[in-house]
This record gives sequence, structure tokens and C-alpha cells, in this order.
Amino acid sequence: MKVSFLLLHYPVEVDIDDKDNAGFLTSPVTPGGKGKRPVVGFEVDIKAIDATMITSGYTMPLLEDAKLVRVVLRVTDGEKIRVCYGMLSDSLPYHNEEVNLMQSNNIGKVRLYFASQDALQALKNSGIEVIVGVRNAELQTIADDQDVANIWVNDNIKQFHPSVNIKYIAVGNEVFLNRTLILYLLPAMENIQRALRKADLQNNIKVSTPYPTSVLNNSFPPSEGTFGEDMSAILNFLSDNGSPFMAHVYPYFSYKNSAGSTSADYSLFRSTSTVVTEGNLMYNNLFDVFVDAFISAMEKLGHSNIPIVITESGWPTAGNAVATVDNARTYNNNLIKHVLSNAGTPKRPGTTIETYIFTLFNENQKTGAEARHFGLFDTTKIPVYPMDFLAESSVYPPLSSPESSRDLKVVYIYLTVI
Repeated sequence: MKVSFLLLHYPVEVDIDDKDNAGFLTSPVTPGGKGKRPVVGFEVDIKAIDATMITSGYTMPLLEDAKLVRVVLRVTDGEKIRVCYGMLSDSLPYHNEEVNLMQSNNIGKVRLYFASQDALQALKNSGIEVIVGVRNAELQTIADDQDVANIWVNDNIKQFHPSVNIKYIAVGNEVFLNRTLILYLLPAMENIQRALRKADLQNNIKVSTPYPTSVLNNSFPPSEGTFGEDMSAILNFLSDNGSPFMAHVYPYFSYKNSAGSTSADYSLFRSTSTVVTEGNLMYNNLFDVFVDAFISAMEKLGHSNIPIVITESGWPTAGNAVATVDNARTYNNNLIKHVLSNAGTPKRPGTTIETYIFTLFNENQKTGAEARHFGLFDTTKIPVYPMDFLAESSVYPPLSSPESSRDLKVVYIYLTVI
């Protein structure tokens, strides 16, 4: 099989079945326990390096005097990373550049907080799966008028489907926190659902709404999870239409506000032993506790089979003593490993936890240093910290090696074979 691509604008073609090109790294790896995938290496002679290449979530400045670049090509066919695609910044890259950044970093599923026509246009034929959001400010008009809902679906969904792989519509965002808007939430969801039926898209695209963790009246122990208000009507809607429950889960805030009663290891997926035991259910991380508390709360209202999608989870790098680069790197890398492992949670083992990392870029128009620093990348597309977007850190070579005297620079290229 031959693969062609551009490396710093230099065309490269490699036959990855050719052992002569296998070079220095031919050992198979087993990411996520899903079977062996080939890893092959080859060398490319570059006469002049005058740019910085960003690949696999790590930025490597390639020195101008480098004569030889060693390229590691991984062929992957596994699960994709999900991220939130916030746009509250005055210096974002062009949308096509953002899509390229996602594709080069194994990010295959994104959440848009509103129906940005430019972003949807850039996502056409990318294969990236999309959640499209309805703004909170649009809820009342959509709830009050079916025609408005029909127009919204026609303009923002139907004209882009199927070239944009839209999976969900998220109606509003944390509407639970706004006691005025909450009155319009379910009617707006129902009108969007009817608009999807009119467009014959109800089987392809599901309607839901994201809730903050504060909607839980109780989250511990997880089996005692309960909602703080009557959620029956929303859950009935989700069940009737085959839609998931959407929730935001942030161990960061619990750790920050715990006054030392919650450990860093428990919050950052670093615990190697059980921290919480409930009967035969054992928990070693706080993320699973919150997810299972939501599941328990739904069960108590007679809904044990509604899927759950975590539409936000992340850790900031500034704004608080525990909002550090190291903690954010640890949490998000471990979160990726956890949700791609198919381990599930103690209440729902062996299932994928569909989870969106908050967020793709730092957003300088948000209020407060903490809110502005959840990004995986800054707006120049440089990673804020190294990310292991394939959850395969154990196979990465060190950034420095004895071969560095040969001016070899390690670059990772990730290609997906469908």
C-alpha cells in the first residue's frame, strides 16, 4: 500500500508494505487493546527546513540546518478524539486551518456551540462528526414558532447534511442555570424534533440538551445520584426519540473546591487502587463517579437505558493554584486513555463513554483567566502542552536520543485508513 502526502511542502510517497522502507521501527503496537496496527518508519532527505511542523499534538521546531528528517508513520483505524470547538476569541485561525488541525491530531468529532455557517462549510467532506448547537438566545423564538424551527433546521442542518456528518443537535447550553429560559427548553427541543421529521432527518440526527453537574441534587455516593428538579419530561423526550442525555463533568471544579478533601490522584485518573466502593462497584477516579451519578439519577426516574454523552470535560492551565499545565496535561491525556479504552464506568462497563474535551483553543474573549485557559492549543495552533491523541504514549520514543548527533528530528504523521 502506498501513501502520499506533503511534508513541509515536499511530496513524499511511501510504500508501507515495502520492508526497505520499514527502516528503524517495525514493532507492532496495541493501542486501546483493539489489535495490532503497523508502525513503520522511513527517512526523508530534506535539503532545507524553514518552518515549524505541528503533528500529533506536539510542536517540533525543525532546525534550519537539519539535513535529515526521520518520519514515523502510524496507520490507525481506531476511535477518534472528541473536542469542543469554542470560538470566543478574536484571533482564531481560518476554519479550514482548524479542520486540518483536527484531522492531523486524530480529532474526529467536534461540538459547535452555534451553527457557524463558515465552520460547517469548512467541515464539509471532512468526515468529522459534529454536534451543532442552538444558542440560548434562540430558544424562545424556536419554542414559540414551528416555522422558525423549520427554518433553523433547513438553514443550519439540511443544507449541510450529509456532506457534514451531523450527529446531534444540542438545544441550548446549560439552560438549567437560567430559570427564565428553562421554560422554553422542552418546547424548543420538540419543535426542532418536528423540523427534523419534516426534513426526514430524524433517524440520522438526534436532539438533546447539555446539563451542568449542578443539576444533580446529590452525586455521592454515585448510586444515590438524584436530580434536583423533575426531569421526567426531558427524559421522556430523550427516550421516545432515541436521544442521549448530555452532561458536563468537571472533576477540576470538585478538586479545586474540596479544600483538600479530594485527592489529586483521584481527580486526575492517577489512582491505582479503589477509592470508593459501593457493593460490587469500585471507583478509582472522580470522573466515573459523576457519570454514574447521572446514570443513577436517570434510573430513579425509570430510565435505565438512555445513553449518556459527556459534552464537556477538561482542565484549565491558569486562573487557580490547581489550574496548571501539568495537571491539565495529566487530566486530558488520562481522560483520552480512559474514554478510548472501552472500559466504561462501573455501572456501565465495557461501553464507550462518548466524551468531548473542553476545548480546542484558548478563548481570550471569555470572562476570567480560568475560563480563557481550557484550550488544548493556542490560537497560533501550537499545543499548550504535549497531548497523546492516540492514547499510545508507551510507544513514543523520547524527544532526545543518542541519534540526535545525526541531526535526526522525529516527526509523527498520523493517517487514518478507512
